Amino acid sequence: MKTSRFSIFPADDSKQEIRLRRFFIGCAAHLMNVGFILLCWYFSYLATTPTLVFVGLDLSFILLCYVVLRSGLNQRFADPSLTFFQIAVPAVLGLYIMFHAGAARSAFLLLGVTMFAFGMFRFKIRQFILLALFILFGYCLLIVLLYQHAPSQIDLRLEIVLWLAFALTLGQFSFLAGTIGQLRRKLSEKNAELAKQNTELEIALQRISDMAIRDELTGQYNRHYLMERIAEETQRCARYGSAFCLCILDIDFFKRVNDTRGHLAGDEVLRKVASSISASLRATDFLGRFGGEEFVIALTNTPIDGATVIAERVREKVAQLSFPEIDAQFQVTISIGIAEHDKRATAASTLKLADDALYQAKESGRNRCVCAP
Repeated sequence: MKTSRFSIFPADDSKQEIRLRRFFIGCAAHLMNVGFILLCWYFSYLATTPTLVFVGLDLSFILLCYVVLRSGLNQRFADPSLTFFQIAVPAVLGLYIMFHAGAARSAFLLLGVTMFAFGMFRFKIRQFILLALFILFGYCLLIVLLYQHAPSQIDLRLEIVLWLAFALTLGQFSFLAGTIGQLRRKLSEKNAELAKQNTELEIALQRISDMAIRDELTGQYNRHYLMERIAEETQRCARYGSAFCLCILDIDFFKRVNDTRGHLAGDEVLRKVASSISASLRATDFLGRFGGEEFVIALTNTPIDGATVIAERVREKVAQLSFPEIDAQFQVTISIGIAEHDKRATAASTLKLADDALYQAKESGRNRCVCAP
């Protein structure tokens, strides 16, 4: 029984992987904050109970966030990164620990600003302002609660000054961080647009490349590129002695198709015949339009006997084609001349042999394959 191994990051979702990597950066900040809380406890600024409550809730929150992100449940929300949630909940926990921190309370304000920075990954200025208002309201509520329940631990005027300073800091930070986030989003959009343009350019270059080597009508190799491929195969044959054959084929009575059915019908015949021939060949063979209704097939690593078998298969496939868009009864046939290349000969001489064999096939009644001597 095959079992899948658990991985920290999803292997098939790059966006989720990025979110989890950001989450782990936040985890490092959480752990540093926990370390700071424990230091305050060690110096007796915090009692044991609120310290344990904070540490337990914070670590539980980290675990909950990871489960939600790793399971994919986060993708059901408008913000799959859960940025507001990951900042707001620690802010509430921070206000809780500030309530118990006594003289060290103001030190936690610096941690609040640091935590606020993680919104730069996702937030706009408006979202930063909403988060700042949420935190400032919580801080204001904290001052009220301290004034009511522990007035001896609070200097109200000093707390008001700290609150105003914190509000100004968050306001300025919201504007700066929102602007940085906006620039980051614009850069991301530009990169996406550039990637799209690069893809379009690659497609255009591929199209240009195809136009340089492909026949526009049939989609097969054009004559120029076909001759280059044949020349390469000729050199390979001369060097290694490998056999290959050339087949020249011609659509029988094609001129009659153009004269009686029209050139559009003739184009359809050329396309369909070329497609049928190509589908009948092996991956190592190649086909090109030689001119008009003539095509050339190069059969690599194939002696004359094997080439004859392939040519017959091609001929039979074409004879079975139907052209309902032209006429339900309309059919075409092809004649094929086959020649095996001699390593001492030139490509032109082998083509001449195949062309002579094609002429014999036509003289013998068409719709047949003839091998050159």
